[in-house]
Amino acid sequence: MKNHRIFPLLLIIICIVTAISGCTESNGTSNETGSDEFNATSEEESRQIAETYVRNLDSYREYNLTEPILVETVTLRCPYCWKFVYEFDLISEKDPDVTDTATVTVTVTEGEVVDAVYAQGSSHIPGTPTGSMGADDLLN
Repeated sequence: MKNHRIFPLLLIIICIVTAISGCTESNGTSNETGSDEFNATSEEESRQIAETYVRNLDSYREYNLTEPILVETVTLRCPYCWKFVYEFDLISEKDPDVTDTATVTVTVTEGEVVDAVYAQGSSHIPGTPTGSMGADDLLN
């Protein structure tokens, strides 16, 4: 008869311990360091991180003609998040007589580069006229 009383009591104790241990688990909002705080990084610090990222690109280090220029800064909707757009001119890898313009968009979140998009295209071929021509120019 004593065995019939111990089983329900043991079951109740297991349920209580399980319920209490479930209340102490993390809610999933902690970052990697185990705290719930954000890595507070200023816009200026984030801009420097993005610029360093651009300067460390292989294409910039090997082919650059101009310094990277910050052309746009976008504040994103998350805390300590910015998107920086840089441009610089470089020698084309395919044709050294062509100057390409590279555009690099770097997203920095809490002091870390989380995304980067690189685009490159020719901007000027020496000896080629620049500007637009209309139909009148072609007829003359």
